[in-house]
Amino acid sequence: MRLESGEMRIFHSVARSGGFRAAAQELHLTQSAVSQAVKQLEVKLNQPLLIRDRPVRLTQAGRRLYRYVDDQLQQEQAVLGDLSRLARGLDQQLSVAIDSTNNRFAGADLIHTFIGRWPEARLRLVEQPSRAIVQAVMSGEVELGLGPFQTRMDRFSTAPLYNEHRLLMISPEHPLHRAEMTAKDLQRIPLVVSSLDEPDQRPYQEKLRDNFRMIWQISSLNVRLNLIDRGLAVGYISTEVTRQLPHIQHFRALNEFDFARIERQVGLFYRKDRDLSPVAQDFIEVCRRYWADEAGAPGGIR
Repeated sequence: MRLESGEMRIFHSVARSGGFRAAAQELHLTQSAVSQAVKQLEVKLNQPLLIRDRPVRLTQAGRRLYRYVDDQLQQEQAVLGDLSRLARGLDQQLSVAIDSTNNRFAGADLIHTFIGRWPEARLRLVEQPSRAIVQAVMSGEVELGLGPFQTRMDRFSTAPLYNEHRLLMISPEHPLHRAEMTAKDLQRIPLVVSSLDEPDQRPYQEKLRDNFRMIWQISSLNVRLNLIDRGLAVGYISTEVTRQLPHIQHFRALNEFDFARIERQVGLFYRKDRDLSPVAQDFIEVCRRYWADEAGAPGGIR
């Protein structure tokens, strides 16, 4: 013997609504069809389930079956609700760590596109220095990192987006500025950076530090630019930043030094040992399309 879901739903509706007519209206069936379905269920179980008063009352067997059917229907609704929430992205969460340059010029556009595709997904986007992004992804604090790739990326899967050029720049307003700076001049000027790498992580950057008497670690891009503009420091600035911000286009690249230009690949990365969530996979596609469009725009990233 097997309980059919149709019969149980009809029985549940009759018991809950208190009568055959009300159940028929609720289920969009004829009263005769409802009555026949309950009768067939009683014959199958070989015992009455209802006392046919107005309203109907449940027998002991009817009460036991009603509890069972009610539990099943509630579980069914819970599962359907969960599936609906998943389909709408409600139970999806995207967590991304992004560097200050990309956050300033692309962050809002990326979020706008993403929430258009996943309107009910939870979103966490944090701005961090490049090295901190690597640590955040590795520790599991965030699922995706977006920023310049570091020297050692063997533990990550990567999705390159564009090549970045950073130039060592100074404001002509700096009191020590001259048309042709010397290494001795540079030793007297602080270098402002977003973060300090560990000595064993990027030995080339460690050599760069030797050219400056002092390193200032400041995470805010705005503050770093302001310090350079005031003639208080020099710093490596992305060519995208100078392109986007007219008020710093008077900065001069210190091309007289062979270490004045740094080229890095920028993109997304995540741990190799973890499967990406659907929202993270889609965010990668959003980023790829965004920078593909940027590359095709006049004056865009190349």
